[in-house]
Amino acid sequence: MPRAPRSRTATGQAKQAAASAPFIAADTDAAALTNIPASLKPAKMRVSAIDPHSFVPMAPILADAVPQGSQWLHQLKWDGIRLIADCNLTSKQPSIKLYTKRMLDRTSSFTIIEQALAQLPALQGRSAVLDGEAVVIDPRLHRPSFSLILQRQRSSTAKQNEIAAHQRWPLSYVLFDLIALDGQDLRTWPYEARHQQLLNLFASQGQNHSLSKQVSIQVTDVYEDGQALWSWVVENQWEGVVSKRKNAPYSSGKKHQASYKCKKELELTALAYGVIINEGRIASLILFSQEGSYLGRVAIGLQQQHRELLETWAQHPDHANATKAYMAEPAPCPSKSLPQQLRRLTIRWFHAPLPCLVAALEMNESGLLRHPKLLALPYLSE
Repeated sequence: MPRAPRSRTATGQAKQAAASAPFIAADTDAAALTNIPASLKPAKMRVSAIDPHSFVPMAPILADAVPQGSQWLHQLKWDGIRLIADCNLTSKQPSIKLYTKRMLDRTSSFTIIEQALAQLPALQGRSAVLDGEAVVIDPRLHRPSFSLILQRQRSSTAKQNEIAAHQRWPLSYVLFDLIALDGQDLRTWPYEARHQQLLNLFASQGQNHSLSKQVSIQVTDVYEDGQALWSWVVENQWEGVVSKRKNAPYSSGKKHQASYKCKKELELTALAYGVIINEGRIASLILFSQEGSYLGRVAIGLQQQHRELLETWAQHPDHANATKAYMAEPAPCPSKSLPQQLRRLTIRWFHAPLPCLVAALEMNESGLLRHPKLLALPYLSE
């Protein structure tokens, strides 16, 4: 199988993640994949293949471990926003629509990706429905950051000036599936054949460069050794691995047993600006990101010794000096971003934000931590 096109921005910043990992890309006989059985011949579709009212993107099912066996192909899980690109460049009035996994039209939020797709030589005069992920690479950690792409989406800069937003939060569009091509429905094709067709579509663009000069557009690599890929993910702190059955069609939602995601638990340092009091005792911590976005509240992992330390912290303004090594100038409490339902609760605000180490299953599209757990209060002596 040809190597996936690599960008000099996203993949380069990720230190050639897949290329340097201790595993090899899946080796597939491309010629054999062109022999699609008659029963899997693509059905004709209208040129614009997406009906946002009825189409449901395929979604991987959460699993405890990476599936093993020769019937699986594996890829890195890119921590970003799912985007289905409905591209029709067959007429003098080209049309590109970008939809989220809930089929909400977000073309106006990602106009730089829309423009980059419209200029791709491989798509000129053609129609295609692409499945992929919009990501922003953290320049310090060299991996996709969901919090950074959420910052971009919430920023007034992104809404007013796409170029300025792209300079601050450079977008990449990582492709991992091909749903339709030139009016033909490819969803009945095996995944292995769809991925090969996706590679073939962009083969002439070059293997070591982004497909677009405007924004990094690339096709993700697939690998046969899922366990080696998972080990690399854990070592390099990426989000996880997505595994897909080679012979599986493209199914709606999670109505399948053909695609699974194995995710590494998210760990981060959040800022606690206060506590929620219930029946006279500390019930949970109110968490914000370093940028001031509300992350949720955490109660799991909050022990009695933590409550005693937090009571002392809340009562002594001079403890604010403990955070100076972490924050040169503690930000004012961003209480205005609190959800409405929390404003009815009894809250005791701190004199200064308190850094705390938390874990969570993931961060959702609203920017909230899913099932957060307190791991430590590193600036308080436990």
